[in-house]
Amino acid sequence: MKLTITAATGRLGTHVVSEALRHFQKDEIRLAVRNPQKAAAYAEQGLEVVKADYLQPETLVPAFHNTEILIYIPSITHPSIVRVPETENVITAAERAKVKHVIFVGFFADQDTNPFHMAPFFGYTNRRFACSSLSYTIIKNAMYTDPLIPYLPELQTMGKLIYPVPHGTISFISRAESAAAIIKAARDSHYLEKTYTLTQERNYTMPELADILTAVGGKKIAFSPVSMAAFAQKYDTPKGFGIVLASLYEAAERGLLNTVTDDFRLITGRPAKDLRTVLTEDYARIRESG
Repeated sequence: MKLTITAATGRLGTHVVSEALRHFQKDEIRLAVRNPQKAAAYAEQGLEVVKADYLQPETLVPAFHNTEILIYIPSITHPSIVRVPETENVITAAERAKVKHVIFVGFFADQDTNPFHMAPFFGYTNRRFACSSLSYTIIKNAMYTDPLIPYLPELQTMGKLIYPVPHGTISFISRAESAAAIIKAARDSHYLEKTYTLTQERNYTMPELADILTAVGGKKIAFSPVSMAAFAQKYDTPKGFGIVLASLYEAAERGLLNTVTDDFRLITGRPAKDLRTVLTEDYARIRESG
């Protein structure tokens, strides 16, 4: 068995590697990363680390050689068109390397009518796998819980949650729990060749999210939405990320990020932790680490 994990030093990738180490032998795991120096700590632990740059296709076939399960975690660059060559290179290389199965880790904002500026990439990649010669599984993640605790100090300073989502609801999953489901699928062929959407057991309105953040952090945070334009301006960057971020919450307001499934329970055999539990644990962990 050879499990190859791409983007292994990224935010999700580190969780996937950690989970893989619980269930696979070290010699069964290969980490395919753009910059092997960033994975030096893994190499010191005895894991195989190889260079795999999505935009340098000549690095991909050797990185995928003898792979039974390839976990493809895409980059987070934008706009979507920048990542389309990435998908082409990965799929072509996986076909040439005769990878037995690919698990593509996507995002649930991939509907045809979704205004999220990164949605075209996920929609394209889903369809591109369908016309490839590969055996594949698509695992779509709901909104990650992980950025909420680092965002909490800013929210506490403002005293309000300003997401421009007065009527919509959002479903969440943590990266750690996503990783647990991904590795469980990699371990058990019963869960392969299907499409899953990983969410918690329910979705949340923004007033409910504000109340949870209040309880977790111990300081009052009220829900006070701003306009999409104001939100985009507040979080803008030289690369225009504010507009991209605002488009995500526009999708939420349109009811396109509220999907709830039992797929996590189906794969892992247990329910996903609820939002308050996840955030409470994350908050405690950060406080303990100083």
